[in-house]
Amino acid sequence: MAKAQTAGLPFAVVAVAELLLFVALYGFAPVKEAADILLPWYFFPLFIAGIVVHELIHGLSWMLAGKLSFRQMRFGFQWKSLTPYAHCTVPLPKSAYVFGTLMPALVLGVMPFLLSLVNANGWVLIFGVLFTFAAIGDFLIVWMIRRVPWDAMVEDHPENAGCIVHTPQE
Repeated sequence: MAKAQTAGLPFAVVAVAELLLFVALYGFAPVKEAADILLPWYFFPLFIAGIVVHELIHGLSWMLAGKLSFRQMRFGFQWKSLTPYAHCTVPLPKSAYVFGTLMPALVLGVMPFLLSLVNANGWVLIFGVLFTFAAIGDFLIVWMIRRVPWDAMVEDHPENAGCIVHTPQE
């Protein structure tokens, strides 16, 4: 998991770009004001809840896109890396796998960021940037399978971050 997080650091550019665009439009004052209130009191509980919701979005998105039952999903917590997880136990078409992999970034990261641009809200910006950053590993996975044919089946790795690809030739 640590290796995957390190390899995904170039994707942090997305979160940094969100922050820079907001600051270019509204200045740094809304960010500082929100951080002064958010960080000491709400950051940790909000982050933990957001990570759990992130994993639920993965699972529900894979279920929706792959037409899966709840029995084909596993949710849990990996103690050695201190991370919750959603794990699909069956291979999915690449399109369904990519959809479910990117949905948390869109719902918890990009959409709140866009909302922050509309209402100049520093709290919403921080939330969006934080959860865009939290999706770095997801961006990395999608990047790594970008050249995989769309008719391939993709299986969530049962123990590590990432996936196993089954191409039609197999």
